[in-house]
Amino acid sequence: MKKMKKLMMSVIVLLVAIVFLAPAGCAAKSGAAILTPFTITVSEASGKSVEFTEKDAARLEMVEVAAVKKKKDGTEVTENWKGILLSDVLKACGIEDFSKIKVTAVDGYEQEFEPAAVNDPGTILGFLLDGKEITADDGFVQLVVASMSGKAWVNNIKSITSQ
Repeated sequence: MKKMKKLMMSVIVLLVAIVFLAPAGCAAKSGAAILTPFTITVSEASGKSVEFTEKDAARLEMVEVAAVKKKKDGTEVTENWKGILLSDVLKACGIEDFSKIKVTAVDGYEQEFEPAAVNDPGTILGFLLDGKEITADDGFVQLVVASMSGKAWVNNIKSITSQ
């Protein structure tokens, strides 16, 4: 009788652990937890465009990227970013075939990228830098291109256009 009671107690503890731990494991694989509202206009070469928001971003998988940013003075700093792959954003907006992608900031600064850079797993729309949400000064959303110097990165993204 003691063995049966002990076995039943073990089963109950195991079931309780599964019920409470399974959702935590699933949450770790869910989309990006983005608190700050944003809107980025994503356009095809044909002119068709969609508005990509924090709600759309939340449906995509959050990734981590360690990027070495070269500054103007020649020094380097390693930054740990969390965000969503640029290639996933484009797919979510229906853009899969392109020769170049142009990313434009609110202030008019823009950079163009070949498919190899766009599809690189180090090219993300970054929301968190070293575990902290980036600020309004950085525009809440920053294009991080780990394979390129910081000059290629775009702060405060306004639009993404395929060519």
